[in-house]
Amino acid sequence: MVNRKPSVINEIPSENRWHRAREDVHVDIQYIHTECTLDNYVAEPWENCKDHTSTYLSLRFDKREDFKTKISKEKLERILHEENRIQQTRVNFAANGEKKKEMMDNLKSAKKEWKGEVIHRREEYVAKVREHPPKFRDQTLDLELLERVKAWSADDLVEESTLQPKLDFEYGFKACAIYFQKKGSGYEDYTHNNPNFLPSRFPNQKISVHNILAEKADNPLAEPCPPNTLRYFHFPSNNMRWIEKAMARYYGEKDGNHHNDSKPTKEMSKAEKLLSREFWRGQLHGGSGGSGPVHARYMRSRCSIVPEDASSGAYEQQAIDPRSSSTSISQKSKKKNFALFMPYLHWETDSRRARMAEVIKEVTIELEDKDPGLRKRYPRSKKPDAKNKAPFFDIWQAKTQEMKENKRPQKSKLGNYLFALAMVADAMDYEADERLLRDNLHQTPPLHIRRTLDQSYFLTLDDTGVRDKDQVVYRGTRQGKSYHSHSTRVVMVDQLWLWILDDNTILTSFPRRWGRNKPDPSGVHKSLRDRLQHLPEGQIQSIYDLALIIIDQCSRVFFDRTKPLDQRPEVMDLFASAIGNVAEQTTIAYESFWRNLEIRSTNPIPYGSNEHVSHKYLDINPEGTILRESHDIAEELQIMIRIYNQQLHVVRDFRKILGHINGESKNETDEMRTIMKFLKYKENPGAQEGVHNSYGQPDIVPEHTIQEANDTLELLRNRQAEIQELEDAAVRTSQQLQGLLSLKQQQASIIEAKAALRRADESVKQGRAIMAFTLVTIFFLPLGFLATFFGMNNKEINEAPWMTLNEQLKYMFGLSTAVIIFAVSTAFSPWTRATLTIFVKVPLAFIAEYTGLRALWNKYIVGHSALEKKGQMKLNWIYKRQKRKEAKLKDEKERPKREAKRSMSKGGPRDARRRMTSQWALDLHDDGETKDLRKAGADDMV
Repeated sequence: MVNRKPSVINEIPSENRWHRAREDVHVDIQYIHTECTLDNYVAEPWENCKDHTSTYLSLRFDKREDFKTKISKEKLERILHEENRIQQTRVNFAANGEKKKEMMDNLKSAKKEWKGEVIHRREEYVAKVREHPPKFRDQTLDLELLERVKAWSADDLVEESTLQPKLDFEYGFKACAIYFQKKGSGYEDYTHNNPNFLPSRFPNQKISVHNILAEKADNPLAEPCPPNTLRYFHFPSNNMRWIEKAMARYYGEKDGNHHNDSKPTKEMSKAEKLLSREFWRGQLHGGSGGSGPVHARYMRSRCSIVPEDASSGAYEQQAIDPRSSSTSISQKSKKKNFALFMPYLHWETDSRRARMAEVIKEVTIELEDKDPGLRKRYPRSKKPDAKNKAPFFDIWQAKTQEMKENKRPQKSKLGNYLFALAMVADAMDYEADERLLRDNLHQTPPLHIRRTLDQSYFLTLDDTGVRDKDQVVYRGTRQGKSYHSHSTRVVMVDQLWLWILDDNTILTSFPRRWGRNKPDPSGVHKSLRDRLQHLPEGQIQSIYDLALIIIDQCSRVFFDRTKPLDQRPEVMDLFASAIGNVAEQTTIAYESFWRNLEIRSTNPIPYGSNEHVSHKYLDINPEGTILRESHDIAEELQIMIRIYNQQLHVVRDFRKILGHINGESKNETDEMRTIMKFLKYKENPGAQEGVHNSYGQPDIVPEHTIQEANDTLELLRNRQAEIQELEDAAVRTSQQLQGLLSLKQQQASIIEAKAALRRADESVKQGRAIMAFTLVTIFFLPLGFLATFFGMNNKEINEAPWMTLNEQLKYMFGLSTAVIIFAVSTAFSPWTRATLTIFVKVPLAFIAEYTGLRALWNKYIVGHSALEKKGQMKLNWIYKRQKRKEAKLKDEKERPKREAKRSMSKGGPRDARRRMTSQWALDLHDDGETKDLRKAGADDMV
């Protein structure tokens, strides 16, 4: 480390500087030579750096001019080229739409305000610190930084550029080219020379997508493959248009017409035959345009040989005994073109996924607005107009939000500048991907997007945003849950498109992560290049070995056990941790349940106590939440298993085709083939192993390649088995939770049954008491009434002349007996009630019906049921005010169309019949409402 220069502020005593003397935070040392000391690097960075361009960009602005004067002319030209490229990128970014221009304007404005504030308040802060010497290291560093502010001037606050926007062909994407040359029995790395390649070496040779798709003589894709050479070209996006152009360039043809399916085979070009409907657009699930969700668009997983004559159909493995035909292998060897489509798992940050979903929504809404026939999949924001003013609640809510924002502390000028800078940097990072998506999403042929785990499974859902944010990986990596807490991640499903052409060329297409993301160690192609750079000698013996390496690299993203250098989530560990948490909570729930049962069995709850509190342990809400979590985990694992099932299917077909090319029978197993090779070797010990197949015929595909295919299959099975184990654990936990819920249900049923028995006993006792009380009341009520009535005056007691005591007793017991008999018989005798119905209710109904009293009642007397219905109708009419208003506006808009149609029609019998039918419908509707009110009145009367 270097010694810090003494502060220019002499008034600050050195003993108050708490920072270390040999630390300089102003020097970026990431580009220093490993053999160089920091002192030498600080003194002469141009002599002791690994990359002059990166070192120059890491220096402070006041040091850059001196750096330029000390380097060679060639290095200076590189730096000037990089500065011009950066400036051109800014100009292109600002010219790409109003939003981008607004972001750049906000950045310039924020920078100007911040620098102006720093220049204005510098002296004020320095004077304050001089009065009270700094006690902390940050204050001292601030003072040193403020000394540099003296060199700032107001002239450089806003940087204007005279550059004009330049159109980036194919959005600046780069295709990768990797070459191998024959050496001995295998192939080794080889750096191919082509003027279109960017300066680089194996395996990082790149060429712009525009140049590799252009019809040029020096196009490396159109060049004949040199002898004993393997080539590999990769496109960083699942863009069907790129693939169709690339195949045409490979065969040196014009862009073909892949829309015409009825074109005769003889008139097809080679590229059109290779990408015939059966092997290309016919494998597309979900078409272009806005007919369905864009995430329903993918290529069905498949591996097949494309014959030279596309009309002959797909290559089929036939059950032919290779020994019966010596020419079978030579015939098969002509069929050299493979087409392979396979899904695989990868990941993305949730912020980039959300931005991608936002762009897709914007592009889809634009398409739907242009084509009224398309179904509207996304809600539109309502624009207020003069007729539809914002309701009071919305205005009040907006005012409340504005008041809350005004109470928040204002952001500093530096904070605004850094935020604007971060927004521009992030938007620049994914600008190319955004432009590619906007221009190709709904074209024919379309671009295939990266899909989330749920999007790859739930193809008919228009929006999976809620489900995507419920992923196990999302919850495990959200803020505060992991080391990389600043970026929440989700699992994605990508597609590998692979073609093997003429046994010497591979062309692949699979997407990269959204944005540039450099460096990206978990990027599939980056990992593949690193793997190819360190392959052992003889690992690649044919073009099929290279294809197997590519397939395996796509499949192993989440199974690479090395510690990730980027934000790649450890998916298997996250799922295992989530299952462990659910299992632990399940164990706690079981323990709590059994403990509560034990407590209740030893200390029964007294009847009549607070049962709501005592039975709280039977609440199923905690277990229901855990069960939902367990089901989500199992569902995601099942989707992942489904992906690996498709990979196994593809690689298994690839292995079968390789074996059949070598002359293997359809039903021949690996064990049978090994035994036959051993027997053949016993007959001819001098024969070289691996050169001939089990029937003594020469191998077209090396035995090493067949074994690599078997090993790849075994790796895929192991990965699938690992996911299957996790899925089984999640299912077992779900079953345990369901068992616990069943136990709680049974326990609740037992408690409810016991409570019902207790309530039944209490009801019997209460019924008996009520019955006794009723009987006593029946006996003593008339007695008490008459006794009171007659007890006032009689001849024997108070010499009242109007009645004697004997007469009073006769009346009392006679009338009481009659009332008691009538009441008891009415309550307990069905015969009495039936008699009353016949002799009382029937005559009254007869009189009411035939005298018209019932009709008068229904017409003029309104009961409570009718009033309730009438009130409900009024409420419904009030609540549907907004709908009536919208219907009225719609009717006003459509009225000119109806009048125009009516004026064009002649008004024949059909129109009259239609009007009569409409009037009848209205009359029936009114009659129906009247009948409802009458029925309610009749119910009240009954």
